[in-house]
Amino acid sequence: MQRFFLRLIGVALAIAAFGCGRSVPGVAIDPVPGKVPEPYRVIYRELESELSQLSPILAAPWGRKTGPTAFGVELLAAGRNPGEELLNEQALQTTALTLDRLKQIGVKSVSLSIPYPILTRRFPETPAYKEFYLKVAAEVRQRGLLLVVEMGTVSRAPEFTRVPVDYSGLTREHFNAGLREMAEAVIADLRPDYLTVLSEPDTQARNTGLAFSASQFAATVKSAVRGLDPGSTWIGAGAGTWLALDYFKALADIPELNYLDLHIYPIQLGFASDRVLKATEAARARGKRVAIGEAWLYKISRREFGQINPVQAFARDAYSFWQPLDERFVATVVNLAHTIEAEFCSFFGMDLLYAYVDYTPETSRLAPAQLMQASRAAAAENIPAGKLSGTGERFKNLIAP
Repeated sequence: MQRFFLRLIGVALAIAAFGCGRSVPGVAIDPVPGKVPEPYRVIYRELESELSQLSPILAAPWGRKTGPTAFGVELLAAGRNPGEELLNEQALQTTALTLDRLKQIGVKSVSLSIPYPILTRRFPETPAYKEFYLKVAAEVRQRGLLLVVEMGTVSRAPEFTRVPVDYSGLTREHFNAGLREMAEAVIADLRPDYLTVLSEPDTQARNTGLAFSASQFAATVKSAVRGLDPGSTWIGAGAGTWLALDYFKALADIPELNYLDLHIYPIQLGFASDRVLKATEAARARGKRVAIGEAWLYKISRREFGQINPVQAFARDAYSFWQPLDERFVATVVNLAHTIEAEFCSFFGMDLLYAYVDYTPETSRLAPAQLMQASRAAAAENIPAGKLSGTGERFKNLIAP
């Protein structure tokens, strides 16, 4: 433990010495490639600059090829905010094939997102979803992969979901009770290796209309885990690293939690460095482990913080001109996971490990939902053949033993 803290302090001091948003002496910032379209050149330059500052800090001497972290991806084939199209044999076959391809590139864990109120007694389709998730869990275990389940809520954005859920009138008491019921069901039926009962309090507030200060969020998590019999499942909760450290400190004080789950998307303002290390320090001080439950490069500039719709931001991921930055982000997060000795590290952009969409006059005019669908379709063509994008090849090499 002492050696871990000394290493963590060393990384933190290095980050502090370079400062946030300033150039690192001797570190060249590459020119923006000519293929990057004009509307995105400022964002590309800003993100490239941030990654250039992080690379020399996290690459050595703390970065290493081997360690305890189980690297993986979010199993998008099994649906984030799923709809009824999952509940058929074709979806299961697609999921099984995807798991085969992921295992071939060295993935050790897969994350499955299950939103409230799915798997509660009041949700009419619970029996069908339960059967589906049971089969997915069996497929995961059959391949010797670790299963991570993350509970959350259904997005209000129609681009993200087809589940007919209405949170209007939802009370905190009903939400807390529903999360507890779901946690019990997930543990009893799916027996995951890790269960993150809730994360991203700001996202949950946006979806449900409930307020979640650090203390309110911790209280909701407490109600879901107090007295829970986890069996062999490790229990965690977390937040995005773009939120105040108070959220991680409040969660670290919950005795029933085994780990804190960090989500990494924006990289500006120390969100992918200083905030990660401080959250890890808060967890370790209470004897808890850490995990990186979600990570992908968020394609926004600082001036867009709080201004851009998340749907628009995530749709940008599809374009192929981002690939060089995605590769560097993946390398940065892999090194960061080694540095903090994360239990698992799950990358959100699974589809982009297999394919991107080129920016053309036609694709530039696609609505966000259409662009995300085009990205999924492109990946669906390459997954059966195991054809990786450049980002996928980089990820495969980075997580190799």
